[in-house]
Amino acid sequence: MAYTNLSFDYIAIFFSLMLLIWYKVGKKVPLKSFGCFLYVLVCLFMASVLETVGYLIVRYNDYIPLRVAYYTTSFQLFFIHNFIIIITYTLFCMAHINVKKNKLIKWIFNVSWVVVLCTTIPCIWIDGLFTLESGEYIATGLGNILYLVDGVMVTMCIWVLTKRKENFKFLKTSITTFILIASAVCGVAQVFKFAPMLNFAITILSTVLYLCQVRSDVVTDEVTGQLNRMFFEEYLRDRFIKGDEFSVIVVDLDDFKYVNQGMGVNVGDKLLRQVGVFLEGMNSDNVVIHFEADQFCVIVGEAAKAVNVAEDIKERFSHGWVIDGKEILITATICIVECPVDADRYSTLVEVIDYSMESAKDTNKSGISLAYEQDLDRIHKTKQIEKAVKRAVAKRNIQVHYQPIFSTKKGLYNSAEALARIYDEELGWIAPDIFIPMAEKNGIINELGDIVLDNVCRFIKEYQIAKTTIEYIEINVSPVQLMQKDFSKHMLGVMEKYDVLPSQINVEVTETEMINAFSVVNSNLRELVDNGIEISLDDYGSGYANINYMNHMPFKFVKIDKDIIWQAFKNDRASTVLEYTISMLAALELNIVAEGVETEEMSQLLAKFGCQYLQGWYYSRAIPEKEFISFIKENSIITTV
Repeated sequence: MAYTNLSFDYIAIFFSLMLLIWYKVGKKVPLKSFGCFLYVLVCLFMASVLETVGYLIVRYNDYIPLRVAYYTTSFQLFFIHNFIIIITYTLFCMAHINVKKNKLIKWIFNVSWVVVLCTTIPCIWIDGLFTLESGEYIATGLGNILYLVDGVMVTMCIWVLTKRKENFKFLKTSITTFILIASAVCGVAQVFKFAPMLNFAITILSTVLYLCQVRSDVVTDEVTGQLNRMFFEEYLRDRFIKGDEFSVIVVDLDDFKYVNQGMGVNVGDKLLRQVGVFLEGMNSDNVVIHFEADQFCVIVGEAAKAVNVAEDIKERFSHGWVIDGKEILITATICIVECPVDADRYSTLVEVIDYSMESAKDTNKSGISLAYEQDLDRIHKTKQIEKAVKRAVAKRNIQVHYQPIFSTKKGLYNSAEALARIYDEELGWIAPDIFIPMAEKNGIINELGDIVLDNVCRFIKEYQIAKTTIEYIEINVSPVQLMQKDFSKHMLGVMEKYDVLPSQINVEVTETEMINAFSVVNSNLRELVDNGIEISLDDYGSGYANINYMNHMPFKFVKIDKDIIWQAFKNDRASTVLEYTISMLAALELNIVAEGVETEEMSQLLAKFGCQYLQGWYYSRAIPEKEFISFIKENSIITTV
């Protein structure tokens, strides 16, 4: 093959050299795939240089003996075919496939390397791969063995890119697969069409790999310069595959948000950088990761040393950090996770870190905790429920059940309480007293409340509730919702959308959460009242309500907490308290609803005391909307208590 234009080879040399420089000046990344990629770049650079030199020798054979071209080209073939083997091995490392434990794959790699070695090196002295005739390279039959090896490697590359593409976090597998095939086509073209583009094509492939997956910036945190969470996953997957024993020390900066809020994000970033530099400087064998905003992970190879390292970290946090001439004192909560004892895979490890740190913050803030000492099962269950609640809200998969309320004056069911229900396929029914506080804590209570309101208004319109004995539906509204600026306007807007009258909705508010935001909540409630919506105080007697509070809030109904009701039927003193409580509320011209009515005896006595409305399992549990409609139709005849 007599080439007259080596432009593509020159470009390949330039880019491969630049890749080598970028690789060497970048942050050292302790991943096997990163280490392998260095050999990829060396092979690529040497192959490009040697191919160029070989063809220049052929071109200027009057000055340089052709035998030198045999040497350079034989070495070039050694490097180019090794490049293909090593880049395939690198892709397997990126895909977290343990080549050493897979006998078939290990055998293919070993045989391929031996074939390349035994085929190319002896041909430095004998013309086994090619001959030079009239200034052209003529491939011999032995060279076909190398092309067979290349074909096997390309096939393995395509297989790993398509079958294990989920393991390539940043790499666009479709692009790489295309370039891989294009490289193979260029190789064929170089053999049959005399177009020297193979080195150029594989240089482009290597550049894509470097920029998308191997470049150290991809696994380096911009703020701290430490290795990031993407690296953490890649690194630990390899270690879990190997079955290594190691410890992960989680360092969580306590109340770090106050540093950002009080001193500025710039100061917070500088503090994080100082912490990262300190952790990295403790021991060169440890691997430091900036795991989250205010959280670092230190991987200690020997689990036995983890406690000592944790103690050193704790001691450092007992001293200040000097930022811009000012000393900042901040503590850190430290938790040690032992692998594979506490976690035997990456996904489990992330959960254990999350659960154990949350527990440590509650029980041993600013101290050192061991993951196995935490009640991880309980925390895991709580986290599962939190995820289920978030998932249900996101998918609007919230059911609304209705519990009928009996009117002692009218002798029929004249209202009902709408109660949110969540069913998860894995966890089953999740109790409201569990998911409501979770929704408030996680900031999704507004979304949950909107879903319930929308369902109730649709239910009122769709089933024509006005034509039944049901006068209104009670909706529980969280104080978090009431503290929203436009809550009342939003609620009225949803009601208008479904043509629901204000008299058909009653808003229930639990007293225990309202005191801290009295003025804000009161303002919102009065706006609802001004638009014709009546307000109920729920669970009266279980919180902090007082007479002054009752006088100033625009309540029309008061629901007595079921615990007070139940206690009244256990001892006489509690019964007396209940009776006078009902008398007091009646004197305030409030409608009284008794919750938790479970027996006929309770029903009769509460009616005697003066409760106008009764609610509880004696009458009915909370039931789905269709079942509720049937229940109301069947019990629409006026009765006595």
